[in-house]
Order: sequence, then C-alpha cells, then structure tokens
Amino acid sequence: MVIAAVIYISISVLLVVSAGIFFAKAIQSLMSKKQTNKYKRTEQVMFLRPNSNDPLAVSTRRAEIIAMLERQFASSPSSDS
Repeated sequence: MVIAAVIYISISVLLVVSAGIFFAKAIQSLMSKKQTNKYKRTEQVMFLRPNSNDPLAVSTRRAEIIAMLERQFASSPSSDS
C-alpha cells in the first residue's frame, strides 16, 4: 500500500513538472514570435491584409473568398437544391 502511494505521488509530481515545462515553452515560443511576420506565409492568400492598397489584389481576394463560400454552401447537406 505504501509502495503504491509513493508511485502515485512520484507520477503526479512528474506530470505537474512536465506540464509546467510545457507551459513555459509555449509561453516562450509565443513571446519570441514577431508580429511583423504575421502575413508572410503564402497560405494566407485568401485573407485580406489590413494594409493592402492595391484594388486589383483586394478584388481578387474578395472574389476568391466569395467563390470559396459559394462552394462550401453548395456542397452543404442542408442545401435544398
């Protein structure tokens, strides 16, 4: 019985320590990211950038977003067509 209690307490301590380390690394990785590189990824083509001044780029992105939404609603199981 005593051995089981010691094993339980040691496993609990290890879990708490590992959760603390994980949390600290997550906070550290969030703090080290720069906010200026937020829109550098090419996967974010669908979203409008707040500083985008090119009307052609804005209209193209809007058209892409509208086409994506139309495809999603057309394939929706709740559509009555």
